[in-house]
Amino acid sequence: MQHNQKVAQHIAKLRSDVDAATSQDDLLEVITQVKHHPGPLDYRDKITHSVKWLLISACVLCIFFIFMRLWYQQVEPLAKLVIDDSCYWLPVALSTLLASFCHERGWLPVPMVVSFTLLVAAMALVTIYVPEWPEAYWTALRIFGYVISVGEIDNQQFALWFILIITSSITWVWLDYRANWRKHLSDKIFLCDALFNNGLKQTKPAPEDKLDALVKQFAEFRRGSGTRDIEQMFAGQYQGEQHSFNYKLYHFQYTIKRTQTSSDGNGGYKTKTVHEHRDRYGMLLDFPFANGLCLDAEDEVKLKDSVYAEKYQTESNAFNDIYRVQACDKLTAARFLTPAMIETLLDLNRNFISPMVEIAPDGRLCIASTSKLIIEKRKHSLAKPDEFYQEIAGHTELKRVQKLLAAVHELMRLSDNNFVRNPKESVNLNPLTQIKNSENNAHVSL
Repeated sequence: MQHNQKVAQHIAKLRSDVDAATSQDDLLEVITQVKHHPGPLDYRDKITHSVKWLLISACVLCIFFIFMRLWYQQVEPLAKLVIDDSCYWLPVALSTLLASFCHERGWLPVPMVVSFTLLVAAMALVTIYVPEWPEAYWTALRIFGYVISVGEIDNQQFALWFILIITSSITWVWLDYRANWRKHLSDKIFLCDALFNNGLKQTKPAPEDKLDALVKQFAEFRRGSGTRDIEQMFAGQYQGEQHSFNYKLYHFQYTIKRTQTSSDGNGGYKTKTVHEHRDRYGMLLDFPFANGLCLDAEDEVKLKDSVYAEKYQTESNAFNDIYRVQACDKLTAARFLTPAMIETLLDLNRNFISPMVEIAPDGRLCIASTSKLIIEKRKHSLAKPDEFYQEIAGHTELKRVQKLLAAVHELMRLSDNNFVRNPKESVNLNPLTQIKNSENNAHVSL
């Protein structure tokens, strides 16, 4: 078995061990494996790196020579070598990258050096026995560039430059990812450890948590005008002083499509569609204390045709300046938005960017913002196993997650029928709530 193939198998085994980990001890065992691993864990990519720098150099020189050869005859020999003769060296370079990819997976039994030699020999035979090859190469190149650029590039030389940009960029990213596998695996180990420390487990969305179901249930997920997707979801349980509940954290990504107008260089204008990706992070849980209410601090979601038909404003100007409140009926909003609740929601806005609190008609809560919930970063990595072992053996608290959980617990505490409000607080209730409280003998049913 070849060296790179062994390395790929060893790294794959370490990754599978991390995926299968169910405790912090399992993660520590992976770190120990890396420290004392008997087999090779680093790739040998000398030929592939040489091809990478060849492609990058050709990409830089190509655009330079395309313009310089129009005015200076002196650059013609070098321009011919880089551009015109690319029909000979570029296929070999790309085939070498493909061969390296196949070697890593064990699909080619011969060593990389032998594969490279065979590719050069094959190109030499094509050059000798297929005189039509250059013409076929440039035709294919022009067609490829024209299709990929959606009709923007119809010049053979620019098509070559375009392809060099693509291939050199992909090669750079691929080799960088391979060389830095310890960094990426360290990130995964750190995340898994943080989840274990905070009682969280990555999970696939249940039927009620899939995007189609969430779009029907919550206005929060109707953002954007393009693609939408639930990128990640974690399940956990919170035990508070008065309430305990199961919850799910999620990462929601959506796309906004907008039209961008720019000059076409000929005195006219052209338009193109730009896709802007945005992210929201939040929590889903059952909330049996209220329903049919939406409080939005961003005003991006359209609520005009939603179930929240009634607009509502509190007596707090600070709150009204931040939150847009709509509910199934005003009484629901009045009951919910007590002075203590208003202060809690103002504090939520101070800690999270553009929060949205939405309680669906069926009593399920979605609380979201644009603030990323898991922001903790590791200090060490598998490059230094001893230091990384000590870091993972410790405790990582997800502070924003805990802060959001505390806020949700406070929402429950203030909404619970069994919660006895401070007498001073009841004096300042919204008039609509005071009337309803009087009718119900000061007992509010939520």
